[in-house]
Amino acid sequence: MKNILYILFCFFGIVSCNENDKNSNIKETNPILIKIGYYPSFHQPAETILNLNEKYLLFYSPTSYNPPPPPPPRKNGNLSIQEKNEYTKYLNENPELKPFKSNLSEIDIKKVNDIVNSFQVSDFNDKNLKPALDGMSTNIIILYSDGKIVQINPMNVPNAKQSQLYTEILNIVSEKNTDKNNLIIIQKIQNYN
Repeated sequence: MKNILYILFCFFGIVSCNENDKNSNIKETNPILIKIGYYPSFHQPAETILNLNEKYLLFYSPTSYNPPPPPPPRKNGNLSIQEKNEYTKYLNENPELKPFKSNLSEIDIKKVNDIVNSFQVSDFNDKNLKPALDGMSTNIIILYSDGKIVQINPMNVPNAKQSQLYTEILNIVSEKNTDKNNLIIIQKIQNYN
């Protein structure tokens, strides 16, 4: 009888150790880095990187700023006042993005983690999409703590969760931004929602 109790005790010990190992292997994986590219049809593109481990975000342009040249001068070599004003207005509405880095708060990180952790399998699927002809194309890359990388390219037809993620990140970028030119760009991107 002693041997049977000893064997049962050892069996339960091994099973509980295995359960602890399984639980430690099933540790919740969290996003540690998120990159979202915003590519609007008629405005400047922007990209955001959130490093959730080191608690910072980067906001920058993936392309160089290259505004179109002013209209060609008239025969007399000058632009009309109206042409100058229209060109100045265009430049003011389409300013150069100033890249910046900002710290993330624990609240910011929790908001983003909650959204990403609420994703279902269908939220990671970007196959069989029939995109619209224009709008804002997005590209989302998520690096998880277990080393897994997920790329979601919903183009310009993100589902509700994808849209919630990039909208929340844009809100955080908007809160952290201190440059008036960037604010114009961020607002134009937000208007695509």
